[in-house]
Amino acid sequence: MRENLKNLAVAAAVLGALAFAVVGAAPAAEVAATDTLKLDLDACLARAAGTAPVLQAATAAIDEAAALEHEARARTLPVLGAGGAYQYTTEHMQKQVTMGPGLPSLSLEFGDGHVADVSLGLALPLYTGGELSHAAAAAVAGSRAASLREGSARLDLTRNVRQAFCVALARRDQLQASDLAVARLRRHLTVVSEARKAGGATDEACLRAEVRLNQAAQRRRAAAAACDSAGLVLGRLVGAPGAVVSPLGDAAATLLPAGDPGTSTARADLAALSAEHERQVELAASARGRLLPRVLADVRAHYARPGVDLLANDWMGYGTVGVSVDWPLWDGGARSARSGQAAARARWLEAQQRDLGEAVATAAATAGSALAAARDQEAQAGERARLQARLLEMVEGRYGQQSATETEYLDAQDELTQAELERALARARVRLAETAWLWTQGR
Repeated sequence: MRENLKNLAVAAAVLGALAFAVVGAAPAAEVAATDTLKLDLDACLARAAGTAPVLQAATAAIDEAAALEHEARARTLPVLGAGGAYQYTTEHMQKQVTMGPGLPSLSLEFGDGHVADVSLGLALPLYTGGELSHAAAAAVAGSRAASLREGSARLDLTRNVRQAFCVALARRDQLQASDLAVARLRRHLTVVSEARKAGGATDEACLRAEVRLNQAAQRRRAAAAACDSAGLVLGRLVGAPGAVVSPLGDAAATLLPAGDPGTSTARADLAALSAEHERQVELAASARGRLLPRVLADVRAHYARPGVDLLANDWMGYGTVGVSVDWPLWDGGARSARSGQAAARARWLEAQQRDLGEAVATAAATAGSALAAARDQEAQAGERARLQARLLEMVEGRYGQQSATETEYLDAQDELTQAELERALARARVRLAETAWLWTQGR
């Protein structure tokens, strides 16, 4: 009997560890929750997708990356700009020119104290060594990486919700098994008490039945607390912190789609690392482009006074075209170092991608093996529960004929309860193994 209770405690501890391993223990403020939601798995996934902070953060990162992409593309285009200037000078130039005999004198005057210029022009990057084009390509890859990271976060969230939902289902089934055990023992105590009044049972038999009922009630309270705890963990994931989510569904129903061929889909986290690697390669190329000269053109239309005709000293329109070359010949290696940083980052990401790919492949093989083992354990646990139910019926029949002792009858009830709890635990292990396998397949 002590061994049975010990096994029950171990089973409860294992399932408790699975519950808190999903997202961690719930905050203390959530323990006092009284709200209850009844949701199936699809509803939990939908609510989590709509409220999860991790997805909202990923969406903000996508918007930021899109803005960076737009900025990088815009830098490769001509820039249209307008300008204006005004200056007043207190002095102006005047020169009297005396011609030869018989010729009129000439008076030259430059400026009257007012100088103004209004212009509209285009600045065109004619050649930048690939700096701007590679920077734009890097921004495109960065935007794609941000979108893929959002997909990776969504995949992880789906796994976490499935795990929490399966644990909550198992806790619910264990609570139901505990309720049945309490009901059976309470009914038995009533029968024994009536028999004692009629002289057919001893005080010891009544006391023993009452002790077993008390033990079952204690286990039931522990199961209820564990059920609420699992519901709180699930509630936090679905955007209802402080609320207990009561899962709707059958713990024996598989999570795998019917007729699933078992094909995997491209994992967003691996694709995100690939896109980020591409981004760093482009940033390295962009930094190398800054080692080359930069040629810029400026085309501008002016309306100014005095303009280019100083003698006329009046408002006039004219145009200017200019070309400039900027080529830093030595900067202490700063540009080369910037390129080296991006190249090293690209190599690091390539190694990370290879490591993650190997880890996912190993996890997929492990999950497949764990799923097969969990299914076998579930079948064995189900068969044991069925046999223990039959055994209880037999002992109950012998007990009615007074050929079985009180202890035998109560032990048979405890063993059935233990078998039912272990069956719930075995089902949870199968569902958790299915969840892990789906995650490795990118689903």
